Amino acid sequence: MIRAAATLIALAGMAAPAIAEVACPPERAVYAHEDSGFRISFRPMKSWEQTGMTVAIFDVELQDGRNLWGVIRTNMGTSRDTGQIYLGCPIPGPDEGPTEEELEACRVWEGLVYSVEANQIGAFPVEGEKAPPSLLFTDLGRQLRYEIFDSPGDEPWDQLWLTTCPPG
Repeated sequence: MIRAAATLIALAGMAAPAIAEVACPPERAVYAHEDSGFRISFRPMKSWEQTGMTVAIFDVELQDGRNLWGVIRTNMGTSRDTGQIYLGCPIPGPDEGPTEEELEACRVWEGLVYSVEANQIGAFPVEGEKAPPSLLFTDLGRQLRYEIFDSPGDEPWDQLWLTTCPPG
């Protein structure tokens, strides 16, 4: 546990792109792992997506052109924010969506999500707050390596950096 915390703090101290200095709400933030081409773009939630303690919805772009989608949920502050990424499932819509069984079959990553700012690990920000310069998706690279990538080294690392903030 101590070793993991030290690793997280060391990762948090790495240099971040200049965009981290710009106030950007989390629902417009774009994070990337430059070496792998892995990119997460958050977007404002639609009314039907604001259920089940959902705090964020995002799209994932892979360097090879594949698209995935994901969600971050909270548990009223009593536990850590969790995230899931899906491949091959439709995004739930206003009338219907995939069943729990279909979602489970399409899930390629599940883990904890932390914000990283000024060498501090924290919760994912709520809508309207400032997006942190970095996010940590625990065990992201390893899980994706075995679920969707063909060879070692194609997968992203677990830490992603704020790269852009498209206008709203």
